[in-house]
Amino acid sequence: MKKKIVFFIISLVTTLSIGQYIVHADDDDHEYYEKYENHGEKEEHHKDYDGENDEKWDDDEDEEYYEDDGYYEDEENDSLAEQGKWNLWTRSMVQNDGVLPFNDSKTVNFAIEGKTIKCYVIPKNGDVFVPVQKLTEALGGQVTYYKTSKIMDAKLKDEQLIFRVNTNVVYENLTKTPMTSKTFLFNKDVYVPASVLLNAYGYSVDWQEEKQQFICQSLNK
Repeated sequence: MKKKIVFFIISLVTTLSIGQYIVHADDDDHEYYEKYENHGEKEEHHKDYDGENDEKWDDDEDEEYYEDDGYYEDEENDSLAEQGKWNLWTRSMVQNDGVLPFNDSKTVNFAIEGKTIKCYVIPKNGDVFVPVQKLTEALGGQVTYYKTSKIMDAKLKDEQLIFRVNTNVVYENLTKTPMTSKTFLFNKDVYVPASVLLNAYGYSVDWQEEKQQFICQSLNK
């Protein structure tokens, strides 16, 4: 399984660099992998990533290798008539209606399976953005960040999500899937819509006004 994931990451970086959207392998994979490793090592961040010895993520290096913007293109419907909600990932191209539980960025609690996880959240463009690494690791998952390509590989149980900074797509269990908003780097973490991360991990997400917290419940119960 580990070899398969590494192979997919290599293929994803390769296809992004040549402007294609279909994950595939070719005879140059091994050569490209050596080139990729020489221009930026894989960085693994753990729960102490805020420690003083952590290196600041660099947003600017090696851009020539990743010219494609990674946007999801809907060729059949350029005008999006549907409207979605900030807390529901439909896995299709929709526009959220813009009604958010609050409009100011702040630290709030997420109540998930008896745990209380504090996260800094950012309301933006009809979505509530949350940090991938902090939430994933707090739930017992693992995260790997590829600095040069700005790709984050997050895993929780049987779910794998691969994000690339400043794109509106995610590879969910190696399947390319659209999101309503682009990801971005903030405070040494990759921020994505809360609905994408939590729904993919098997949780609903709702805002509890009286307690000023997010309530996340298993979708499998």
